[in-house]
Amino acid sequence: MTTVQSKSSINSWWFRAFDILFYLKKKWLFLLSAAVLGAVIGYLKIRTELPTYTANFSFVLSTDQKSTNGIIGLSSQIGFDALTTSPDNVFSGDNIIELFKSRKLIGNALLSIDSVSHQTLLNYIAQKEYSDMYKKIGPFNQNPETYSPIQKSLFRKIISEVAESFVVFKKDKKLIVYIITATSTDPQIAYNEAKYMLNETSEYFIETKTKVAARSVKLLQHEADSLAQVLSKTFTSTASVLDRTYNLNPSVTIQRSSSLFNQAKVNAFGAAYTEVMRNLEMAKLNLQKETPLFRIIDEPELPLYAVMVNKLLHIILASAVGLLTMASLFIADRLYKMRYNKP
Repeated sequence: MTTVQSKSSINSWWFRAFDILFYLKKKWLFLLSAAVLGAVIGYLKIRTELPTYTANFSFVLSTDQKSTNGIIGLSSQIGFDALTTSPDNVFSGDNIIELFKSRKLIGNALLSIDSVSHQTLLNYIAQKEYSDMYKKIGPFNQNPETYSPIQKSLFRKIISEVAESFVVFKKDKKLIVYIITATSTDPQIAYNEAKYMLNETSEYFIETKTKVAARSVKLLQHEADSLAQVLSKTFTSTASVLDRTYNLNPSVTIQRSSSLFNQAKVNAFGAAYTEVMRNLEMAKLNLQKETPLFRIIDEPELPLYAVMVNKLLHIILASAVGLLTMASLFIADRLYKMRYNKP
C-alpha cells in the first residue's frame, strides 16, 4: 500500500512539473519581455559607471616585542617601571590593521599635502567628488577646529567614505608583510589615500611603541645636561679658589677648605655624571631595539591601470535576473491555482 502511494506521489510531482513548464511555455512572450527589460535596466545603470583604479602598497611592519630587560631596569631607576611591566601596554600584533580604520588618523591623512597638486587630499577629493558644494564652502584649511558646520559635515562624510575605500590585510598570519589596497574612480585619489594612510599610521604606531623608551632618553639627557652645567660651574669655582690661595703659607690651611670642598663636589658630581651618561647610552640602545621595523616593499607606479566594468556580462546578468523574477511569479501563480483547483 505504501509503495503504491509513493508511486502516486512521484507521478503527481512529475505531472505538476510538466504542467508548470507547459504554462511557462505559453507565457514565453512575457518572459522574453522581462529579460529584455532587465537587459535595458542593466545597460542604463552600467553605462554611467566609471572605471576604477586600485593602488596596492606592500610593507613590512615588525610588531614583535623586543627584549626589554635593560629598559625595565633603567625605567625602574627613574620612575617609569609601571609603564613597562607588560608587553601589551601598546599596540601589538594585528592591532595595526584596526589602527588604520581610526577616524583620527584618516582625518590626519586627508590633511596631508600632495607634492604634485600642492593641496591637501581633503581639498582634492572635495573638488573632484563634491564640486558644487566645494564652490560654496570654499577650501579647507589645516585646522579642523576652525571649520564651519557645513565643512565639518562634509569632512566627516569624506572620512567615512575613505574608511570604506581601502583595506589592510596580511597574506599570511605567519608573515609580517602587510598590504594596503585603496580603490577609487580617480587614480590620484586611490594612490594618495593608500600612501598617506600608510605614512600617518606607521608614524603613529612607531611613536606609540617607543613612547616609554623615548621618555627615558629625554629624561636622562636632561639630567646629563644639568650635571654637565653643575660640573662646569664647580670646576670654575675650584679654579678661582686655587688662584686666590696660590703660594699660601703651608702652616695656614683654613683658606684651603673651600678648594677641598669644591674638589669633593667635583668628585661626587663627576661620578654621578659618569653613571647618568652610561644609563643614557643604554637608553638610546634600548630605544633602537624598541623601534618597530617599517619599510615599504612594493608601491604602485603612476599612472595606475584602469579596471573597466564588463558591460556585456552585467547586461546578461541583469537580463537573467529579469527572466528569473518573471518566471518565479508565474510559477507561484500556477502553484496557487493548482492547489485550489482554479483554471
